[in-house]
Amino acid sequence: MERVKSIVYRHLTNADFFNINKPPGMELGGGGQAYIDFPTSSVTPAQWHEFFTGINGVSVQQETQGPSWTFPIYSLTLDNGQNPAVQSLKIYQRRQQSVSITSQKLFSSRSNRVRAWHPQSGFPIPVDNTDRSQCPDGLMVYLAATYEGKVWAGWFLNDGTTQLPLKGIPPQSINSMFSLPADAEGYSGIINFHSNDYLYLNPLDKYYPLQSQGTETYTSGVYNPANDESTFIDDLFNNDNSQFEVLSKEYIRKVKARNKSIVTKLKNLYNNTCQITGNQFAFQKKDGINYTEVHHLIPLGEGGSDDIRNLIVVNPLIHKMLHHATVTGLNLENISIDAHGVGTLQININDLPYTITWHPKHTALI
Repeated sequence: MERVKSIVYRHLTNADFFNINKPPGMELGGGGQAYIDFPTSSVTPAQWHEFFTGINGVSVQQETQGPSWTFPIYSLTLDNGQNPAVQSLKIYQRRQQSVSITSQKLFSSRSNRVRAWHPQSGFPIPVDNTDRSQCPDGLMVYLAATYEGKVWAGWFLNDGTTQLPLKGIPPQSINSMFSLPADAEGYSGIINFHSNDYLYLNPLDKYYPLQSQGTETYTSGVYNPANDESTFIDDLFNNDNSQFEVLSKEYIRKVKARNKSIVTKLKNLYNNTCQITGNQFAFQKKDGINYTEVHHLIPLGEGGSDDIRNLIVVNPLIHKMLHHATVTGLNLENISIDAHGVGTLQININDLPYTITWHPKHTALI
């Protein structure tokens, strides 16, 4: 493990997420934004200089608007730190108001997407990359500088439901990275750890790369409607807009970003029937339709995607069990498909056997 010296973090916005994932030809007159900005009001050029002090192989240049730093970048879970970095990254002061990570647009001939932030490494991708409102709630990217002279890249979801990438009792200063201020849209910051702060980085721990003494794990205290009871959960996953009038515009925007159309199609495919227990535990809403929810088999924060292949229709009881009970056997490579195309997978929830069943049209996509 390596001891962490500083962390720079950034909360991605819908605009950021769209710009780094959009298909070619979406912008008239050019390729459009290909960088991730850090406002100088949050992280000053002097703080960036301090961040890179002691980093091996960093090259500092003076650009038109300010300094630039080109350096080896290591990616959490992909690099072990024992071998030389296979990627370099440039950060520069693009204008007076911001310092930028360059070349992060995925579909570009000049793309240099940080490997830890690449879809092939489990980083979230939009279901529809022409939609400007696809960014998952609380998507954070960060760079960690260590006393061993390396810079590591990672990401996590600070959405109030996903486990944070932290184990043990950390220095209190790290709390700012996991808080969600009122002006959260695009917020960023830097944390410099003191000599008596013992925060370490384990590059091969997929879930808890940031570690301190102890075994405690955490979920952020950020409010997320998905933690509430059925009223809010149902609004997230169907096209019934009857209750939207009592919700804020910001909440409506986030609901729309959850790609309701795909979820609705999936519910219709199963006639709002749970893929695990069928109509057992089912109840009808006021409109006479069974109440169901949609579950990510592999959580977004653990490399899962917001794709129909990673979704199943379940009743609310099973949904809660999948999130909070002990689930084993959940390996999609073990799905059995019969002659009619029906897929089945045997799993255990708290040591009790259950079977997930897939419709042939759904199985064909997996």
